[in-house]
Amino acid sequence: MSKIFLVNVGANTSDSSRARSPVFENGRFVYVPFSYPCKANNGEKDYPPAARPFVRNMHGRTTHCDPDWDNYTYGDYCLNRRARALTRAKLSDILVFWGLLWQNTGKTWDAFTGERGWYLFGVFRIEELLTERQKPSDCRIRGNAKRAMRNVHFDRGILDSGNRVFVGSRRDSVRFEKAVPFYTEHSRLLFESVRAADGRPLRVNTRPRWISSTRPCRAAWDLNRPTHRVRVKILSEAIRDYAEFDLLRGIH
Repeated sequence: MSKIFLVNVGANTSDSSRARSPVFENGRFVYVPFSYPCKANNGEKDYPPAARPFVRNMHGRTTHCDPDWDNYTYGDYCLNRRARALTRAKLSDILVFWGLLWQNTGKTWDAFTGERGWYLFGVFRIEELLTERQKPSDCRIRGNAKRAMRNVHFDRGILDSGNRVFVGSRRDSVRFEKAVPFYTEHSRLLFESVRAADGRPLRVNTRPRWISSTRPCRAAWDLNRPTHRVRVKILSEAIRDYAEFDLLRGIH
């Protein structure tokens, strides 16, 4: 039976002075990818148009847009400790994407209020996965090669060592229209649904600290385990209430 992986994505606290993903009063949000150093003159141009009002001071920095929400693909360098757990992800496993959002009352950087929280962004159910030295044409399901080839990890046409690209099922994958509160002023869904790897409840300032247990990608829920299924039910009900999506559709 499937495992569900938590995958932290997007601009995070280290990017707070130059890139922020906004969430608006109605719950809708704009996904803004993280930034990293490069020799580009103006990295703002590397961001999607919808994200550019929410980035600044990008001289000498760039980004790459992953997940690809339009094509339901996600790539990562899995030799990195942060992503190493994804080497164990299999077909029909589920990726739940989450990250930091900042309250915004308008459509510009100046409209950020300073309030922030962590939210769920969307879900991919893995339909195909491609590993190092593979090409998009190695996809077996019709139409998936065209989707995979648009993922930034295929910028050279072939996956480099340690890289993986996950292709989500169109039927069972979604970018939420409204972000699902995960850990905010008014929501403790993270603490209700996630445990440390050893099963202990997560804590804010004492061990096991929530950020240490969730920042790296990890299989947070195993649907073969009854205690995990209880917590997944809490998660799936929240997703259904906020995003009108059935996380466990077709899973018994």
